[in-house]
Amino acid sequence: YKHGGTRLAIETNSVVVPIAVNAGECWPKNSFIKKPGMITVSIGKPISPEGLNSAEMMEKVENWIESEMRVISPHVYSK
Repeated sequence: YKHGGTRLAIETNSVVVPIAVNAGECWPKNSFIKKPGMITVSIGKPISPEGLNSAEMMEKVENWIESEMRVISPHVYSK
């Protein structure tokens, strides 16, 4: 997670729409080989920057994505 997106959202007063994707299960990082499978994309409710600083907004986004990943890929997080 990097703060550039949340800093931009704060400065432009734009909402951030968090997205959780489990593509890493089929397309592992730095791997040439791709495995067949189903990729799930989950789109969260927009998060308003109102009253938040960049770090607080990033925490909200990160918390939503991490909790959603446990829903869409529970077998990965149960280890």
